[in-house]
Amino acid sequence: MPRKKAETTTENPEIVESVDDGNGIYDGYPFSENPVPESLADTSDDLGDVSAEGFDESDYGDDAEPNNDNVVEKPDAVPERPARPSMQRRQQQASAPVLTLEVGGEVVTQKDKDDAIWHEMKNSQVSGTHLTGRLGKVERLENGGLISIVDYKGQRVAIPLKEMMLDVSRPAGQGDDEYNERVARVLNRMMGAEIDFVVRGITGRGEERAAVASRKAAMLRLRRRYYLTNSSNGKPQVHPDRIVEARIVAVSQLAIRVEIFGVETPIRNRDITWCYIGDCRDEYFVGDAVQARVKSVEGDTPETLSVRADIRSLTEDDTREKLLALKPQTNCMGKVTDVSGGIVFINLVDGIRVLAHKCFDRRKPGRGDDVLFVCTRTDEDSNIAVGIISRIVKRNI
Repeated sequence: MPRKKAETTTENPEIVESVDDGNGIYDGYPFSENPVPESLADTSDDLGDVSAEGFDESDYGDDAEPNNDNVVEKPDAVPERPARPSMQRRQQQASAPVLTLEVGGEVVTQKDKDDAIWHEMKNSQVSGTHLTGRLGKVERLENGGLISIVDYKGQRVAIPLKEMMLDVSRPAGQGDDEYNERVARVLNRMMGAEIDFVVRGITGRGEERAAVASRKAAMLRLRRRYYLTNSSNGKPQVHPDRIVEARIVAVSQLAIRVEIFGVETPIRNRDITWCYIGDCRDEYFVGDAVQARVKSVEGDTPETLSVRADIRSLTEDDTREKLLALKPQTNCMGKVTDVSGGIVFINLVDGIRVLAHKCFDRRKPGRGDDVLFVCTRTDEDSNIAVGIISRIVKRNI
């Protein structure tokens, strides 16, 4: 017997009529693209009584009699498909907390750390407090200007050149390009130094956040606090003869440049130690901290303050007794620290400073050479010894 196509009644489109083809399959299931639910399929020859809950006889008309044997009710909702295993795993991983090593331990994500850092910078912008970062890069803008990039706990902070408060004089008539080259050399020597700054602005959100800061504002704030504000003893915290801790911001061959609570000042090699120093770069490095004694403080406004300091006065000069014990014609090993104007500056192994005017070796002495020195006389007023170089023991190549 051929199948009879199901017809949907116009009064109730959800009720369809179907004729059993003898195999117990309903052709009239309203969702023909979906399989027939097991609850609605009956493969037996006798279909039995299929009731429709909520069925109203008026839907068939006055003379019609419902045939419950051949009526199928559309289910209230399509059966939900089970979630895919991969989706279930992702949901479980997202909902499961991080398993910590300690019971009840708190987990701090990288996002939480970044938000805390930016909160600190926002507080600096609002309250004017200074933060400390490390100078890590110098960038040149399209217009030829320079900006300094400071790393603050992994976040980038930009400081314009005019806010760096560098002590670089500009002669009259000097062009911008030449001046920027000089400033770039100064900043390159400062690379890696710790500097203070005050955040002036924050733009963007999320990963696109950027901060602009001012080192000048931080230095002026430190000057007012430590140099121009008296403490309980009636003196400012930084005053002459006070021992302070200073940051090394630049190092050259003959001097180091330090920052003492907002004021930068150079310290020459002769003010660093009682001995000769041939190259300060061999012993001092940018980013380190040293103790220094403040010799003088000048200026009564934050913009005009200047400081002189030295490191040598922190230690006693014990070479005078050794110098008095040094007799003429004594041979001593020493290291050449510098050669200038035909005079060789030497540090002996016991720390005595000596000058040599002659060298009897066929080779010329150079900085770092190990030489054999012969004392001819001592100068107690200058606290040095004078003599000659008999030979060069080892060259510093």
